[in-house]
Amino acid sequence: MTLHAIPPHAPFLETLAAGLLARMPADDPVALARATILLPTRRAARGLREAFLTAAGGRALLLPRMRALAGLSTEEADELALPDLLDLPPAVDPLTRQAVLAAMAARIPSRAGGPATPEQAWLLAGELARLFDEVALEESDLALVAEAGPRAFAEGWLARLDGLVPDRHAAHWRITTAVLRGAATDWADWLEDRGLLDIGLRRVKALVLQAAAWRDQPPAEPTIAAGIGAGGTIPAAAALLGVLAAAPAGAVVLQGLPEPMDAALWDAVRAAPTHPLAGQARLLAALGATPADLLPWHEPAPAGAAPDRAVLLARALAPAEGLAAWTERDPPRWRAAMEGLSRLTASEAQQEAAAIALLLREAVETPGRRVALVTPDRDLARRVSADLARHGITADDSAGDPLAETPAATFLRLLARAVAEDLAPVPLLALLKHPLCAGGMERAEWLAAARRLERIALRGPRPAPGLAGLRGAVTAARGDAPASVEALIKALAAALDGFAALPTSPARPVADLFDAQMKAAEALAATPDLPGGLRLYAGEEGEPLARHLHALREALPKLPPIAPADWPDLFEATLAGPVAPSLRAARRRGDAAHPRVAILGLLEARLQSFDRVVLGALEETVWPQATDPGPWMSRPMRAAFGLPEPEARIGRVAADFLFAAAAAPEVVLSAAGRRGGSPTVPARWLTRLDTFLAGQAGLALAPSPAAAWAAALDAPDSVTPWRRPAPAPPAARRPRRLTVSDAQLLIADPYAFYARRILNLSALKPLEEEVGALDYGNLVHVAMAHFLRAIGTGWPGEAPAAQAWHAASAAALAAHAERPGVLAFWAPRLANIGAFVLEQEAALRGPAPLSACLVEVKGRALLRLPGGEVEVEARADRLDRLPDGSWRVVDYKTGVVPKARDLAAGGAPQLPIEAWLLEQGGFPGTGDGLVGDLLYWRLTGGEQPGEVRALGAATEDGARYADLAADRLAALAERWLLGDAPFLSRPHPGRAAAGGEYDHLSRIAEWSAGSDSGE
Repeated sequence: MTLHAIPPHAPFLETLAAGLLARMPADDPVALARATILLPTRRAARGLREAFLTAAGGRALLLPRMRALAGLSTEEADELALPDLLDLPPAVDPLTRQAVLAAMAARIPSRAGGPATPEQAWLLAGELARLFDEVALEESDLALVAEAGPRAFAEGWLARLDGLVPDRHAAHWRITTAVLRGAATDWADWLEDRGLLDIGLRRVKALVLQAAAWRDQPPAEPTIAAGIGAGGTIPAAAALLGVLAAAPAGAVVLQGLPEPMDAALWDAVRAAPTHPLAGQARLLAALGATPADLLPWHEPAPAGAAPDRAVLLARALAPAEGLAAWTERDPPRWRAAMEGLSRLTASEAQQEAAAIALLLREAVETPGRRVALVTPDRDLARRVSADLARHGITADDSAGDPLAETPAATFLRLLARAVAEDLAPVPLLALLKHPLCAGGMERAEWLAAARRLERIALRGPRPAPGLAGLRGAVTAARGDAPASVEALIKALAAALDGFAALPTSPARPVADLFDAQMKAAEALAATPDLPGGLRLYAGEEGEPLARHLHALREALPKLPPIAPADWPDLFEATLAGPVAPSLRAARRRGDAAHPRVAILGLLEARLQSFDRVVLGALEETVWPQATDPGPWMSRPMRAAFGLPEPEARIGRVAADFLFAAAAAPEVVLSAAGRRGGSPTVPARWLTRLDTFLAGQAGLALAPSPAAAWAAALDAPDSVTPWRRPAPAPPAARRPRRLTVSDAQLLIADPYAFYARRILNLSALKPLEEEVGALDYGNLVHVAMAHFLRAIGTGWPGEAPAAQAWHAASAAALAAHAERPGVLAFWAPRLANIGAFVLEQEAALRGPAPLSACLVEVKGRALLRLPGGEVEVEARADRLDRLPDGSWRVVDYKTGVVPKARDLAAGGAPQLPIEAWLLEQGGFPGTGDGLVGDLLYWRLTGGEQPGEVRALGAATEDGARYADLAADRLAALAERWLLGDAPFLSRPHPGRAAAGGEYDHLSRIAEWSAGSDSGE
């Protein structure tokens, strides 16, 4: 048996290439080309190609055949690159398999743990498919695998379920195994009837057939399996490696051990599934070999890391039986071993990403240096990729973009969500503004129309559902829709014909829903120059998406009809998986990856060599991942059945950690203190390494400076707080008009007045705005106006007045017919207010009718001052002329009612200004009357539907409110409108403008030294 090893501190592929070149006869230039090398991944094959070119020193070579021999562990799902696959029945398509299994899962009763939705059925089918693959891949009876069809194989392993759940197990596991038995039997029958093989079973059959072929006729030319088995392999793969190692021209090259181990320690390693060498120990045991049988592959190996670094890591990760080595003190040795090894500790995930990007950038500034981030955390990988782009670097990301997150797939998901939510503003705008959405129009015209539609109809309370609600909102806001908006709505309606709604019933075939969505998507993606299909499937992600959707369309008829409302969730689940590895991700359009910067997952990083490697997200539940036995078998059941323990996955990723950290000249071990807003726990390997080093005279890994670099990257040299803004435009730019709301704004926040009246800035309403006080206030004012106009100046009686209120409130609510939220919330409150209003009006008008009742009347008057004239305007809610000739000014409030001291101090100027305007004859029909009373009506419609607060015409000191208003208006006008005073932001600490719409423009958080509110 020919077994070789490459030291873990040496670059594996470079050593492999050097050793193979050394073995080739110098006088046979094609000898190397006749060799075959089996590697664990395609990226490893590409890396070996580069290693051969480097080792050849520039001379021409005919390279060997290099195949990615996938299928050697349960983590991989690529098809095997083996000739004997041609003799096997085809494998079922992954999506078809999941659809058939989802249909089976959907029939599981809820009392037996069956899924509640089609999405859950799809996800449960994925777990079931993974279990079937794992059962096949871990099958040790290879003779059964070689001969059995799907039904016979299922019968064989199902027999092992008997007695798997003893009485001491929970009852639900007995139900689960019964369901599992039925699903496995039905699935095997389905495959048998169609002449197909399950994916996992076909992979194992291929390995068994290849082993048998090599056993009968060993390869005549050098055939080497290299770098396979560090994390362990499945039984069929171990048997194949055994046959290859026994062949005269065959060889198996493994990653070597950090240091020799005695038999007891080696047995302990093999029994510890979480140990990084456990997989290799089990592989050697399956091959009938020991570490002593591993021969050096090539000496001296190319230079890599310090030789003792692998020993340091191995001792830190030793099982309990090897902890005696921790008592040996040799600080000089371990200090030398730590050369090139450092620790990055970031406060949170984004700082970690920024620091890693800087580490990669700093390294590639040296010509020829190759760097990589290795991490299982896709979020960290995306963050680092984005930060590298900031430095002008596009990394070669092995995972690319997940298929579901590519632009085209995102567009499809947004379409389904928008229809499912009845074209609600947020999902609708996300769809309309997506770069692929054009609706047959030029993209620029479509986007302009979408923005106009947003301002007209989608800002504020949510419109009524669907296209009808959208049209109603436009009509209510503008009457006739602008031509561009009308064209957009027509294009949207045409595109969504057949896919305009996703109700809860009746059920529809899933394939019909898919076809309707795809038809709508292609219609919406079209432009005058290109049909939607060409735009939807353009770019590098287009082909993988098109192939996936084609396979999905073939699979969906296997599913039972579903409620249309369940389609968006199911569709998103189908994009998430299963997907063939070649379709799983796509590169971004136009990317030109840096040739010396890579971002790799754990599988892709195996055997790779770099000058600097950052091992990122070394935290528990991330690297290593949390162990989960899955929904179909508990841990004891898996052990009894013969499946590997879930902790074996930790051993595989521990091997990735060990060999990646041992080989590169520079390695940075990185972890974040918080991730996703939650504190993290450092990976157990970091904790053990820190503890081991602390016992060596207090040694510790050198801290990486990159976290400080990241913190300093955006930190200014000095912080100069922004000054309180005080714009002072010239008098010609200042308005000569003052409304009641303007006066209140000038008193509270002059800068807000400047932004609103001089800069003409106004805030957009939020999307799907909650029905709030402003909406209610408008409703109440409209209802009161209709009511007062209907009853005139007298009292018509209880019944006619009640009828008038009912009609008035109905008219007020009718204006919001397209806003169901307004109707549902405020209609009951208006009814409560009606009883209060009738009671008050009967008391006011009963003794004698009013002389006049003016409703929602506008008034204006000129304020003549030495510096010029200023026009003052106001709209009074209600002006009553009493029988004695005096006037009563009434204001309706649905919120907080100002107190008398607020009026006296000037903080609530509305009623005093209206009183002054009335006495100036500013309101039509008031003549030269005097104000006898100021009145607030608080109308809430709650438990206390209304309240009256009378203030009289003067303050407690005898000063008339009208006179106070005149004085204050003069002061405001002379200072702000006719003078040159700067418009300060928040000059009075105790006052703030309602809403604070302009606080961000005044940058109040920068210059204010007050409370968190910014005052």
